[in-house]
Amino acid sequence: MAQGERMLQRIGLTVALLLTGCDGAHAPMPSEKAGAVPTPVRPSPAEPASPVVEPLPATPGAEPAPDASLPSEVAAFRERRDECDHFRGEDPYDEERAAFLSEALTRTCTGTDAALKALRARYAGDPRVLAALADYEDEAE
Repeated sequence: MAQGERMLQRIGLTVALLLTGCDGAHAPMPSEKAGAVPTPVRPSPAEPASPVVEPLPATPGAEPAPDASLPSEVAAFRERRDECDHFRGEDPYDEERAAFLSEALTRTCTGTDAALKALRARYAGDPRVLAALADYEDEAE
């Protein structure tokens, strides 16, 4: 059996145990001798003891991870504006929801148009900041 197949088999068994709430202990099977101690399966020296996990490739069009090297005011703006954009896309399906969304939009969106313009001007010479702000609409309020 190939290493990949063995890994999938182990994952499947682990998932099955987790779904059933089993901690791995089980009643002895009829084929198991009473009092016998099961022999653990050890990987052969030719195969690694644990799988090598490679990082996933970037998904085209995916949002890049937050860059800790961005100025804190830019990071704070992005967090607030992302929240604003989230609420802008919500459906006010009843009066209570409409009132909640109105308050949320006022709290998160007010002033972000001017803040975006100011940040783009202040960091006009910093391509990292401009790239981080590039996808925001000029007018959200």
